[in-house]
Amino acid sequence: MENIHGHCVCGAVEIVIKKYGDVVYTCHCDTCRRMNSGPVLSVDPGPKENVIFAAGVEKITIYNDEDVERGFCSICGSTLFWHDPEKNHYCMNAELFDDIVKAAAFNLELFYDMKPGYYAFAGERKRLDRNFREM
Repeated sequence: MENIHGHCVCGAVEIVIKKYGDVVYTCHCDTCRRMNSGPVLSVDPGPKENVIFAAGVEKITIYNDEDVERGFCSICGSTLFWHDPEKNHYCMNAELFDDIVKAAAFNLELFYDMKPGYYAFAGERKRLDRNFREM
């Protein structure tokens, strides 16, 4: 897919991913779960050059967490992205992009060793621990 449009809940922030497939993954780390009240479902558009902030960049609030930035809409609070400036890498909330989630292949769970026991996703997929070793 190309030029995939996404937006936060209120529509103030609009994001375009220039080119992407259909892969959606989840992260079970403590930080993602605390910030989202559960595991986050993400897409990985990669480098900044593949991402366009089409509208509302001034509405994005950045929280610096260790070596990464986490972006949120300052109006509705939607989780937008995780960004590692040093590695020039973005991961974004999958639910911002309707066209991706319509045809998504959910095939990876990250930080699976940190997943609490009270929830589980149905089906089989690759599961990696906090050291990115397969479980």
